[in-house]
Amino acid sequence: MLPNQNRLRRREDFAKVYANGDRYRGTYLNMRILVDSNEEFTKIGIVVSKKVSKLAVSRNRFKRQLRAIFRQLLSQLKSGLQIVVTVIASQSKPTYQQLWDDLRNLLAKAKVLHGS
Repeated sequence: MLPNQNRLRRREDFAKVYANGDRYRGTYLNMRILVDSNEEFTKIGIVVSKKVSKLAVSRNRFKRQLRAIFRQLLSQLKSGLQIVVTVIASQSKPTYQQLWDDLRNLLAKAKVLHGS
């Protein structure tokens, strides 16, 4: 699990990121990032719709994998960000490594990793 201070939870927060955030598109993921200078912590939200899979088991697996990836990358992310990651429906189910690579590329493209 991500620490409580790093979770994006409220509907209003998701709506604010969707309305004002910058968009980045990868092979398996869409990402929106909003820079909020008032926030001390980076907050992360993960969305997996039923278009991706009708099975809750599959949707929850994607969320668990993305949370694990973010937990490893959290120390490298700049502070004060609000990030919403959405899994894109595709014919092939991405592996953990493919999700890792796609997310890492999106974060580098957005220039929110330290050293990028």
